[in-house]
Amino acid sequence: MPHVPPIVHSRTANGPAYLLAWIRSPEGAWEADIAWLEVEGESRQGRTAHVPAEDITKIDGQDYSRVPRRAGKGRGGETVRPETAEDQRP
Repeated sequence: MPHVPPIVHSRTANGPAYLLAWIRSPEGAWEADIAWLEVEGESRQGRTAHVPAEDITKIDGQDYSRVPRRAGKGRGGETVRPETAEDQRP
């Protein structure tokens, strides 16, 4: 059975979005990789974005324990790695 990512509320998406991953920025801040669907009439458009953690709000009843944590890229292209599983994340 496929895994469905948990839902968050996003200011960027102006509503619900799927939380695909946490990403550690080169500066050490956490960002959220999100996806959402925009529907206008019969038209549907999938959107994705990397947004600051402050852009999203967790929703009660969602399980965020399986959301992957990824390393971001530094300005020179080097990998910026998340610390450990015990790191505080949003």
